Amino acid sequence: MGNEHVGSKDSEGTEAAVSLDPKIAHHSTYIDETKRILRTYVECESYEELERKVVEENILNKDTDEYRTNILREVTRRHIPNKNEYTETPLMKVISADVRSDVTDWCLYYEFAQDPFIRLVTLDFMYPEFERGTLSVQATDIVTFIESIQEEFADLRDRSESTINEAATKYLTALRNYGLLEGTQRKEFAVTYVPDEAVAYVVYRLFQKGAKSASDVIEHDDWKVFLMNESEVQRRVRDISPQFVSYEKRGSTERLITKHDSIEDLINAF
Repeated sequence: MGNEHVGSKDSEGTEAAVSLDPKIAHHSTYIDETKRILRTYVECESYEELERKVVEENILNKDTDEYRTNILREVTRRHIPNKNEYTETPLMKVISADVRSDVTDWCLYYEFAQDPFIRLVTLDFMYPEFERGTLSVQATDIVTFIESIQEEFADLRDRSESTINEAATKYLTALRNYGLLEGTQRKEFAVTYVPDEAVAYVVYRLFQKGAKSASDVIEHDDWKVFLMNESEVQRRVRDISPQFVSYEKRGSTERLITKHDSIEDLINAF
């Protein structure tokens, strides 16, 4: 059962150029709607049937066809890889399984935060601010950051001031909705606790996404979307329930054993 991953320092190499679309932050996080849509998709195993249920049957209880269609389009863009062929992702399995709501919400946040725009702002601005001891942030801080990198990304270069302002506001609202921030105008960093199950989910997802060794996982930038530094990641993975993973570090050697053969088996154990 499971797999053993051993590694000393094993860096990942440079990231490929990303496509940034600040429109991601113009939409609501749609947390409850996403759960309902993905759960329904797993039940009917057909995008065409899902679309019918959302738009015609109005399972989301929204006022207009246009609004229902827009929500479905946004959730599809984020979380449904192929409209023509049914594919059950790990997130869909979490959402459709009998898993605690806090575990589901953190797994959903992890996948939401993989959007290139959300990920970039979180890793390159929010995480450093958090590590620096900054207590709160506001939309103008995000605007200043986006403007500082605008010339580096073609997708951002020609965006209007109003687009950038709205993206900044909606970005902060998204992080508040997922529980990383709290407050209204000025958002403060919240005290959070990512459950063991969600930590294990990320470990298995990182191996799925190409991590080769224990150090690849512990040092991966993805943890920064939770505002977790490397030492905290190491502690959380070390202290996690041994039914999910086993981790130890001796000198420069790290050993990480995943106790299940697949992420689907892991989710079944939640």
